[in-house]
Amino acid sequence: MKTTKMIKSVIAAALLAAGSAYATPVVNLIQNGSFEDKTQANGTWDIYSGLDHWTAAAPTGVEVRHNVVGTAADGVNFVELDTYANSSITQAFQTVASQKYTLTFQFQNRDGVATSSQGLDVSWGGTTFASVDSLLYGNWETRSYTLIGNGTMQALTFSAHGSSDGLGTSLDNVSVTAAVPEPETYGMMLVGLAAIGFVARRRKAAK
Repeated sequence: MKTTKMIKSVIAAALLAAGSAYATPVVNLIQNGSFEDKTQANGTWDIYSGLDHWTAAAPTGVEVRHNVVGTAADGVNFVELDTYANSSITQAFQTVASQKYTLTFQFQNRDGVATSSQGLDVSWGGTTFASVDSLLYGNWETRSYTLIGNGTMQALTFSAHGSSDGLGTSLDNVSVTAAVPEPETYGMMLVGLAAIGFVARRRKAAK
């Protein structure tokens, strides 16, 4: 009897862990990650002092393009951070202490421009943790990184780092999501399934 109760407790814990892992939908914590807040006419570009939910460095701002020197990776707009000089954009959001987050974004070199003019730096909480450069042209590349929350508002910043000449790397489709469940969660699920099978076999043998 005690064994059965213990197994039931393990099953309940496993199912609860599994439910927690899969019941919560994946939400992008970055708002306006594809820069669609501006109604940019097809075939045009403009420099803005800021975008919805993004703070741009002053006075350089951020350049939004729609089918100009490339097409968007997501939606119709994308941005360049070397406007008439190197610039940056920042967005902050509330984090949970020790929570792992997955940052994903896409970038693309500008056709016909030397690699020395290209490239982006990425910083989290004021610390640069990645510099992305590419030898490819005309193709969007994807990068993913793991970020760790500290329980406060943390700032994510993208900065142009090539020659400050108005011709730089494009950025689009930025997202930050909570990391996938830890392996321990899947372990609990397997324990629960094994326990369910054990109980089923015992009941069948008892009949």
